[in-house]
Amino acid sequence: MKKVLFTIILSGLFLTGLQAQGDLKFGATGGLIYSSIGVKANIAGVNLLNLNAVDGFGFYVGAIGDFAISEKFHVQPELTYASAGDLGYVQIPIMAKYYVIDKLNVQVGPQFSISTTASKIKDILDLVDAGDAVNSLGVDIGFGAGYDITDNLSAQARFSGELTNRYSGPGSGIGKLRATNFVVGVAYFF
Repeated sequence: MKKVLFTIILSGLFLTGLQAQGDLKFGATGGLIYSSIGVKANIAGVNLLNLNAVDGFGFYVGAIGDFAISEKFHVQPELTYASAGDLGYVQIPIMAKYYVIDKLNVQVGPQFSISTTASKIKDILDLVDAGDAVNSLGVDIGFGAGYDITDNLSAQARFSGELTNRYSGPGSGIGKLRATNFVVGVAYFF
């Protein structure tokens, strides 16, 4: 819980710092999400297990910001809630956005992902006697593209893959539990 609170406070300070520095606009975002959690086990380079344990389609909705550092380079922080099948997350992506041509941008950056269903994932995967083996906080790397339809409306698609291991129980050195997400949505800036 301390990690979750720290992440939210850090994101709030980041947004406040951006607002104090220049051209910042806020809006709402939402769309479709496909999320999955993969389980892998690897010993001495030998792949023992590789399966897609939990997945689902759903939606995401939240708040978005856009801070123009220059004409071509922007920073785009977001705070969203996503629900896909049995999976639920609060996600905080902070994307660096570069306009390759007028209205078309590429995005890359970290995403903090807080699972609201970590206990449900533990039950689905039948992790017996593992205690609090499924971590609720994960750090992802995301990349994608966006297109500004108008000054206030944009569309985006993004993929994110987890860098951290969500499993911290017995055998966590060989077992990996990681989430991936693919989102397609729109953002409306006020």
